[in-house]
Amino acid sequence: MSTEGPSLVGQQFLDRYEIRAEIGRGVFGIVYRGWHKQMDKPIAIKVLYQNVEADETGFKRFHREAQFASTVVHPNIVKIYDFGVSEEGQPFIVMDCVPGLNLNDILETEQRLSQERALPIFLQICDALGHLHNHGFLHRDIKPDNMIINDTAYQKDFLTLIDFGIAKKIKEPKNLKLTAEGTVVGTPAYMSPEQVMGRELDIRSDIYSFGVLMFFVLAGKLPIKGINPVETMTKQVQQDAPSIHDVCPEVRISPALNMVLKTALKKDPRDRQASMKDLAMQLKSCL
Repeated sequence: MSTEGPSLVGQQFLDRYEIRAEIGRGVFGIVYRGWHKQMDKPIAIKVLYQNVEADETGFKRFHREAQFASTVVHPNIVKIYDFGVSEEGQPFIVMDCVPGLNLNDILETEQRLSQERALPIFLQICDALGHLHNHGFLHRDIKPDNMIINDTAYQKDFLTLIDFGIAKKIKEPKNLKLTAEGTVVGTPAYMSPEQVMGRELDIRSDIYSFGVLMFFVLAGKLPIKGINPVETMTKQVQQDAPSIHDVCPEVRISPALNMVLKTALKKDPRDRQASMKDLAMQLKSCL
């Protein structure tokens, strides 16, 4: 799928929105910064490229993303205001324009976060993902790029979880699946071993991905990385995650937090925390 398409910057969209700037482009569409004229507030608009047909997997994923995100309402999950298909045939999602920086951009500047700063962020992620899981969904793409951090009037480092492009229902009926059996989707460095192998996933797969994210935030380095995506995925299956102290001896974290990381990064899902609630309880004991 090409990532090229006509820009809508400067145009009115559905008579309700002004499109003011392009934020970014992905495989299936473009995200714009816009203005909701009736609500008089900034919004983000995600629009599929015109060459995506309604019966294509890209459109179905896009529609599912809108359904998931609009169903799951939580302070730490991006809000969806509107979705549908324009008169020109372009599927769209209108959502909050979340201020702040994604976690990856923050780490590029700061390299890593201290345990004291990271734990409140981790607990917000736990809360958001636990809410998602309780509603029967897996995120499947947990990574710093999908975490927006912003200082509000009430809270420092307020987190918003974004991008439900490859989210799926837990134990989804085969006739509704958009990913064929054995097909791999996700970001290799953050994928669980069972996700790499195309197996049936449950919430413990998200826990592994979250474990990778926590490791990266605290160490500034990934626990497992190959020279290319294929090698990375092979190592995710075959290589145990190292201790954070082996990768970065200078990093200071408590033994309790180190144990939380080790448990989340176990190869066998049965050896990980059973739920985000369990993970949150362990993280709170590290505060």
